[in-house]
Amino acid sequence: MGLLLRAAPLGLLLLLSVGWLLPQPSGLTLAARASDIALRVEATLDAMPESPVVVVGFDPDIGTYPEIRPAVRALLADLLEREARLVLVNVTPEGRALLLAEIGRLRASSERAVMVDLGFVAGAEAALVALSRTAPAPDAPVALRAQLAADGIAAADLIVVVGGNEIGPRTWVEQVLPRVDQLPLVAISPTVLLPELLPYVESGQVDALIGTPGDGAAYRESVASTPGAAADDRLVDRLALLLGLLVGIAVLGQALGERILPGLRIGGRGERA
Repeated sequence: MGLLLRAAPLGLLLLLSVGWLLPQPSGLTLAARASDIALRVEATLDAMPESPVVVVGFDPDIGTYPEIRPAVRALLADLLEREARLVLVNVTPEGRALLLAEIGRLRASSERAVMVDLGFVAGAEAALVALSRTAPAPDAPVALRAQLAADGIAAADLIVVVGGNEIGPRTWVEQVLPRVDQLPLVAISPTVLLPELLPYVESGQVDALIGTPGDGAAYRESVASTPGAAADDRLVDRLALLLGLLVGIAVLGQALGERILPGLRIGGRGERA
């Protein structure tokens, strides 16, 4: 039994490796056949003027970012293909680390990209309130720098929020939108935040929300022809994910069984006595 327990981690790695290498079954596809989410995102982007200014609030969590990363990269590539001028900002340390990696990747893949990095702004919600009034950007082109200094986030044509547990779309809706005349807002967030964000979608305060892996996959497929949209970002291997979930459920069930069965045995003996 001890040898079996020691070999269990190696067995799990081998099982996941098999799932990683095997062809993906069509029945496990993440994308819906028809997604109104992708259509809502595209409709919101199509409504922007030429060479729009897009403020990107980038504050995902390191733990949940892999879930939304393919959709985030597809959306950023789509915006750059539309010649959007990206104004990037984050108010959490985790978001800063992830944003720096994405900025480096975007600059390496697109020489024409116009990106203004406002850097890490401390203060969380208070920082967003301050940025809604003025957003100093010394490295921005002259005209855009003047707009941001005078109007802050209100100078944008669209807000994109890449959210996590600490700062997410809800924070932007509550702290920023009332101060910038309800700019259109597109959000990408992990599934765990879906219950708190759906009311904002229903009320129209969030124009489009990519809030599940299926929605993200559907949107990614809708922009698959966009150069660089997702070519360097591999999707989660669905078979490996399924196998990992099944193993996790089995382990939890075994642990729960070990706790319950002794109690049942004791109870049974007591009844006989």
